[in-house]
Amino acid sequence: MVMPHPAMTTTSLLLVEDDEFVRLSLARALNRSGVFAVLPAENGQHALELLDGQQVDAILTDLQMPVMDGLTLLGHLLQRGAGLPVAVMTGHRITADLRERLQQYGIAATFTKPIDISFLADELQRSLSPATVGRMAGITLFGFLQLIEVEQKTGLIVVRAAGEEGRIYFDHGRPAHAETRLAHGPAAVYEIVRWTDPKLEIFYKRTPRERTIKESLQHILMEAARLLDESSPAAPAREQGNTHQEAATPVETRKSEVEAALAEALTMDGALGIALIDAASGRGSGRRPRPHQTARDDRARPQGHDRRRDDHVREAVSPDPLPRPGSEPLPLRGARS
Repeated sequence: MVMPHPAMTTTSLLLVEDDEFVRLSLARALNRSGVFAVLPAENGQHALELLDGQQVDAILTDLQMPVMDGLTLLGHLLQRGAGLPVAVMTGHRITADLRERLQQYGIAATFTKPIDISFLADELQRSLSPATVGRMAGITLFGFLQLIEVEQKTGLIVVRAAGEEGRIYFDHGRPAHAETRLAHGPAAVYEIVRWTDPKLEIFYKRTPRERTIKESLQHILMEAARLLDESSPAAPAREQGNTHQEAATPVETRKSEVEAALAEALTMDGALGIALIDAASGRGSGRRPRPHQTARDDRARPQGHDRRRDDHVREAVSPDPLPRPGSEPLPLRGARS
């Protein structure tokens, strides 16, 4: 595990950009990152004038500008022996010839407009302030988040896994903001902690542009652990195993099987009727012999047999009518109240 302990000072950055809207937007975003203190200049000539009276830690410059363009500015910096880390940006395609010239100037990073602010801040911090960036290994995401809380760190944790990227911001050890491609706030943290084999990178001193988390880290981690447990494959299998088994048998198929079983039971010698009752719901299904079956039984009786006696017995043992769903169950005959 790599845990740098950088000095908590900002990097002074000279930003050279002729477009006022772009210059103000980039300066505001980079200042709010917590890593950079931006000194703006509108062209190369203005940048050199500022450098005559101020010291900076790094330079980010556009290449195409009036008065003095970026390449000319780089030439003057080389003559002065400034030795500052420089990053460049351009709205044009970087040709092989241009790339070779930039390498001669020792450019730290190159960006093509339009630039994503988060990407720009990450790359600038890696290139211009590498002591404030660290990659994590040998520790779980849960453990690392808790370590950030204990040490009360301020910064950005970038989590990457399976082509996805998540960002979690901390302010003095408290989670302040989180985001993924699909979620913001605590929901983004719940999504991030589900990723398998994540790669972690921390950018110290980075502050969020918005605050979407009010809960404590322990609350978020406990809720994330609960959601992980509920989404495990074993949980639904235990809870819904019987339901799946019942759903696999169509209702009509089960009904026909019951009817067949009842009909077969009525063929037994001496069967007067049969009923099947569900112990859980009280619902049931019953059968009595059909008229032709009664006539067949009459032919099978011995000569002189009294059929009225059979009818009396049938009436005595015949089950009470089955209760309708939702009705009160009927009392058993002979039961004491």
